[in-house]
Amino acid sequence: MKTILACEKNGGIGYQGSMPWPKQSKDLKRFKELTTDTTVLMGRGTWEATGMPKPLPNRKNVVLTTAPPGTIDVSEADADNVIVVNKIADLPEIDWIIGGAGVIGSLWDQIDELHLSHLFAEYECDTSIDLDDLNRDFYCSRSQLNMTHTYEIWKRRTEEQL
Repeated sequence: MKTILACEKNGGIGYQGSMPWPKQSKDLKRFKELTTDTTVLMGRGTWEATGMPKPLPNRKNVVLTTAPPGTIDVSEADADNVIVVNKIADLPEIDWIIGGAGVIGSLWDQIDELHLSHLFAEYECDTSIDLDDLNRDFYCSRSQLNMTHTYEIWKRRTEEQL
């Protein structure tokens, strides 16, 4: 399983239910290219942060929530593209975890690859990933320097590498 996310300098990934930095058009384009025609997993907060909320187009959207069944409203038109799941054991096959921190944390041991846009700037955040855990469990296999961030691909360390 893979995850794709962006964080600011100190590992912050969100503030009050949204991204605390201006939109990064290159990053959003890469996100779309990588996740189109795949199954993406998100938590309820990420689902609600999409705005309406509505599913990301051209993807099977899986929402993992502890909220009671029926709490997440999915329109009849979107029902073919959205699956709401209450237990990790009930998840279908997932290609990408796209957030939030709780879902990533719950499935951390099952993630093999992490695509990270690591911004150079510092922003006020109330949600973060632990960069120490990232460095302990993964190694950076590729890094590409951009104007505002580095795009990094992290792979899980093997037992021998730990």
